[in-house]
Amino acid sequence: MLFSFKPCFCAPKLVIALPLLVIMLNLFSPVRAQAAVVLEEPHFCGPYRSEAETLPDIVPTLYEVVSGTPGEERNWQLLHELFAPSATITPLFHREGMPDISVLTTSEFVELNKLLFKDVGFYETEIHSQTIQVGHMATVISAYESREAPDKPAYSRGINTFQLVNDGRRWCVISVTWDSDKGGHDIAGSIAEVFGKE
Repeated sequence: MLFSFKPCFCAPKLVIALPLLVIMLNLFSPVRAQAAVVLEEPHFCGPYRSEAETLPDIVPTLYEVVSGTPGEERNWQLLHELFAPSATITPLFHREGMPDISVLTTSEFVELNKLLFKDVGFYETEIHSQTIQVGHMATVISAYESREAPDKPAYSRGINTFQLVNDGRRWCVISVTWDSDKGGHDIAGSIAEVFGKE
């Protein structure tokens, strides 16, 4: 036992002991213990990254990470750390004109990229961007072009939508999804409607 008491009818000692007991109980109360645990937990977004300190930096950095020559090793650790640990990535593929939707973790997305671009180059560049920020949350709508090499023409265009939060220290992506002209969509028309330009 942490504390052991014996009956005592000595009033002066009791007067001294009671305040000490109150102090000790406060120090070891469940509420204080819970607060200490919360303070020791890491930030929601994970470790600090300078690339995620401001909103204008994080999305272009993600485009740089996923781009590269066939089989080139990307900086997947950086990608992991720009997303929240619990983030979801939802690509929209198309089969016979119908959407094929999968919800992936960051790790599953990395493995998919390694498989798809093992033998082919992939470069994705942002062409237009619009950010809506309310307090510690933000949505970034980002139009992009995909190509096999920086000097080759784009073979596809699409729009990414990123949802981000700021944990008081940095931003991180909590979800992203996208669709492209590969599904027969009028992406050029959508770009003109959203961004007011082609």
